[in-house]
Amino acid sequence: MPPSEEIKLRAVSPRPDFKANYLEFANAPAIVRANQKDSYFETVLRDKLQNVIQIFKGQRFTHTHPEEIGVAAKALYLSLTTLLGTKTLGEEYVDLIYVSKDGKRIPRYLSRAGFIFAYAILPYFLTRLFRRLKSSSTQTDEVTEEKINKELPISLRIEKYLSNLSYSKVLDTIMNLHIAVFYFSGQFYNISKRFFSMRYAFGHKINKERTPNGNYELLGGLIVLQLAMKSLGGFKGLIGSFTGDDEHDESNLRANNKDIMYGIPSEEEQEEAKQQLGIIDLSDPSQLPYIPESSRQCMLCLSYMTNPTAANCGHCFCWSCIIDWCKERPECPLCRQKVLEQQLLPLH
Repeated sequence: MPPSEEIKLRAVSPRPDFKANYLEFANAPAIVRANQKDSYFETVLRDKLQNVIQIFKGQRFTHTHPEEIGVAAKALYLSLTTLLGTKTLGEEYVDLIYVSKDGKRIPRYLSRAGFIFAYAILPYFLTRLFRRLKSSSTQTDEVTEEKINKELPISLRIEKYLSNLSYSKVLDTIMNLHIAVFYFSGQFYNISKRFFSMRYAFGHKINKERTPNGNYELLGGLIVLQLAMKSLGGFKGLIGSFTGDDEHDESNLRANNKDIMYGIPSEEEQEEAKQQLGIIDLSDPSQLPYIPESSRQCMLCLSYMTNPTAANCGHCFCWSCIIDWCKERPECPLCRQKVLEQQLLPLH
């Protein structure tokens, strides 16, 4: 290994006779603070990048590609810092540097590039892939739940139950389990850092007795407890799919109580609720027929408007969408004209 890739400072050795000057691996509180700072600056960079893209591509492009803009901002932020071998603003704030898993060297360029790809870019493609798999699975031949519960063998019931699991929920469970392990050990805040063996170390001497470790082990324990409770509920659902009791119990609950907490209401129940609450849904061509089809979708949620509301500039959005927007930014999302909540006009 070339001497330029060696670092003279590394993690503290447990050997008492080891008296050289070495770096101390960073603890969980310092890593979390650095990550929070970096998340804030990534958001600032994303807003700046969105404003630039809006000038060249228009407002519609920024509303239809929010995920792509976020991925580009995160990759750009890390490429200008970690990829070039410099500290991010969060790492500079806490004085952290990247070292290898054993603390003997600085991570290589390929390791840093692989980490940026796995952390910023790969999750975007995995999310799109899972969405495509989910949409394709819904287009396959459907079998009624009664037939599943009574006619299919146990192996096919298990396969059917696992196929109904959401890919995003599986990923969330893996991420939560990994963050719980981090809270216990203080190593590898992200899975991508664990894969490429990139650890944090303090760039200065510290006094371990005066450095607070926080109560992150308690947070890790709470996450594990939460995952255990969710796993228990999933196990009960799997057992219920064998006997058919889950569908029977749910049907009884829906029959005795119409609260939507017991499941998604049927289309008839949804229409009845809309009529009782006076909800205007522009997916129904009979409601507000004077609005043309090309103008019946909200530019914020990209769906048919519910309770359409006009701003003082004339642009229309869903009531809930424009209210939430105005609470954060009192301006029209399209033309940037000043809009206050009291100036919004519901259409009837």
